[in-house]
Amino acid sequence: MFGAIIQQIVLGISLAAPVGPINIEMLKRGIERGFWHAWIVGIGGMTADILFMLLIYFGLSSLFMYTYVQAFMYCTGFFLLFYLGFQSVKQGISHLNMEYKKEEVGGLKQSFMAGFFIAISNPLNLVFWFGIYGSTLSSLLTKVTKQEAFLYSLCIIVGIILWNLNIAFSVHFGRTLLKQKALGYITAGAGIILVGYSIHFAYKALQLFT
Repeated sequence: MFGAIIQQIVLGISLAAPVGPINIEMLKRGIERGFWHAWIVGIGGMTADILFMLLIYFGLSSLFMYTYVQAFMYCTGFFLLFYLGFQSVKQGISHLNMEYKKEEVGGLKQSFMAGFFIAISNPLNLVFWFGIYGSTLSSLLTKVTKQEAFLYSLCIIVGIILWNLNIAFSVHFGRTLLKQKALGYITAGAGIILVGYSIHFAYKALQLFT
């Protein structure tokens, strides 16, 4: 049982570790406002992850197989990431021009909502939760009870938590070593990457109808 728990935690870390929109947003907000803003973005993302996990666990995953639902999520992801990316580029330029004001970043509520909506509108999350996790859950249910499978599923969330804590702490302590111009370049660069993801999502949405 212990080995299975470790395996699911590692699976959670594997989900969270690749550089994606959530990690970029955590990096950006952590650099601007420190640990709590980076961590709360991660909490928002994990809230969406838990929602996906519960939908699959209770057999509602077929809802996301409809083309119009996928298209809606791609379009939502495009608008959200483009907006966040554009704002990030503006903040980066403000840093470079020495005109930055911290109020531009928003409070903890905005950080949570950014993390939640990035995660829930990110079709890459669907690939993991409805692909990898769905097959993992099916495999687990052939070996253990439904309650044990749910426990193992929670271990995936533990893995995500551990990775998000790693990012939040690293950014919080690392930002003290950076000067304002360096912060500007990193923030603007993060924004450009988010805009890149938004364009990718727009392309995927168009592909669904061609």
